[in-house]
Amino acid sequence: MEHGRMTNCGATRQTAGFVATLDAQSLPQAVHHEVLRAFVNGVGCLVGGAGHEMTARAATVLLPHAGQPTAFLLGQGVRTDLLTASLINGLAGAAYSFDDTYGEAMLHPSGPVLAAILALAEARTATGIAFLAAYAGALEISCRLTRALTVAPAQPEMAWSQTGVVAGIGAALGCGRLLGLDAAGLETAIGIAASEAAGTRAAHGSMAASLIFGRAAQSGLRAALLAEGGFTASPGMLEHASGFAHVFAAAAHLPALTEGLGMRFELLGNTYKPYPCGVVIHPAIDAVLYLRNTHAIDEADITRIVLQVSPRAMKLAFRPEPSTDIEAKVSLHHWVAVAAARGRAGIAEGRPEVVADPVIAALRRKVEASGADDLEPTQARLMLELRDGRQLEHMVQACAGSAARPMTDEELSEKCRQQAEMVIGARRATALTDLCWKLASLADAADVARAAS
Repeated sequence: MEHGRMTNCGATRQTAGFVATLDAQSLPQAVHHEVLRAFVNGVGCLVGGAGHEMTARAATVLLPHAGQPTAFLLGQGVRTDLLTASLINGLAGAAYSFDDTYGEAMLHPSGPVLAAILALAEARTATGIAFLAAYAGALEISCRLTRALTVAPAQPEMAWSQTGVVAGIGAALGCGRLLGLDAAGLETAIGIAASEAAGTRAAHGSMAASLIFGRAAQSGLRAALLAEGGFTASPGMLEHASGFAHVFAAAAHLPALTEGLGMRFELLGNTYKPYPCGVVIHPAIDAVLYLRNTHAIDEADITRIVLQVSPRAMKLAFRPEPSTDIEAKVSLHHWVAVAAARGRAGIAEGRPEVVADPVIAALRRKVEASGADDLEPTQARLMLELRDGRQLEHMVQACAGSAARPMTDEELSEKCRQQAEMVIGARRATALTDLCWKLASLADAADVARAAS
């Protein structure tokens, strides 16, 4: 089947057919490169998150119940069974909320999909180019699925975690492709994964929010393995009247899933976070850092912080008094305060001791945040009032890391290296980052997992 010339059949079958026949060698160069960027970003997040308390907690609870040691827990030098590895590595990738974001849908696809495919690659040897093809197909369909659910003319149900309900299907497709499933087998894998899709935004601010990512990785891998073993699922699960699209959207727009499939790539709209927190917070951080650095402001000089952000930012990140580092990941108030106080917004600025710092807490209480209908999620307006009576203002039109101001390859490399260094040391982190960019030429994609562990 030639890409872009799908037969007139259901969305599930077309989706499966696209992934089954995707040829990595003929991908447009821009798409090939963007998949590599997602890979570098994803590996950094998976390894960096291995050092988070929630990852250690999950491993302590689950490893005693695990099966045959087949795949690494990245950054930990420990092997466990495929399904447990995909779960814990997927959770680790979301531990610091430092992942990627696809468009308006607030989807974070690369981590869960990567955790599943990389675990499978350790058990079933795959070349780097085969891995890249599987990853590309999985990312593309994940982006298209979430577009069909959440982007107009679709009418979304925003209480669902898009990563929770979409990434498991993406992971199933990526793993199924690596297993060599044909289109029919991939359609079955979609059906199995769709039957397990779940995850709500109410989990934000708790460890369960990151567990959603791990569960997506695990359910996708399990679905592909079951499909390979002859397990069945209802056909047409995506478009069925009681199926995936009709459950997870008030009104889905299924043409977004199939129109231009193979000719136009939605994954090119994926972006990467420069700050380890909810993406809707990023423009506020940019605004604070700009004013602080331009005017050499000391936090003691600040008497009032007036912030306007998008309504979505208020809905997802209005959390004036976070009590833990996990709650702080989705707190506008924390990141505005810490950026004002320290002039930085990295992983160190989200740690528990910083959240509990009385200076930061006092600054949080000076933040007056409100939503403005004329602001997009990538925009923010800020006013800092100082003791000397000055009022400094700045408007962010497009935040760092957005589609209008994407992170460069060099910035992604440094982001990957810094995260990995926290867990495996500087020398190995540099070697791992370099290896990630060489994915397409690797004889064994699992070399990356070994280098990361």
